[in-house]
Amino acid sequence: MLLFNLFLSLNLKINSVADGAIQVVIEKEDYSIADIIHKELMNVKHVKFAGVPPPHPLIKSLTIEVSTDTNKPTKALEEALELSQQKVSEILKLAKEMFPVAPQGSLPPEEAEKVTAQEPIETVAEQVDQPGP
Repeated sequence: MLLFNLFLSLNLKINSVADGAIQVVIEKEDYSIADIIHKELMNVKHVKFAGVPPPHPLIKSLTIEVSTDTNKPTKALEEALELSQQKVSEILKLAKEMFPVAPQGSLPPEEAEKVTAQEPIETVAEQVDQPGP
């Protein structure tokens, strides 16, 4: 059995909007993260509303609005984050089973034949200035 550990560090800011409502701002992440969390929020028992407005293309922050029928919207968010992590872990496990990683540098036989039939390609490495001592 394969076990996968998935660690994701999010830069979250949680703002209280009203009793039972919060606004979560996620910095420097892709819209898909907010969409996954939003979908799982809709599966949490006391959530009345969860929404993710489309982000502005130049602003790298996302907002998730959460409203619950209790005074514990952060508890609903925690539950949704746990559900999201479980779903993403399941998808990752399936993807790794369906598409196993080949040893680095190995090519399928038909690709290896193409490479050996070609002339060698000269590569130029870009030099990066390193700070001196």
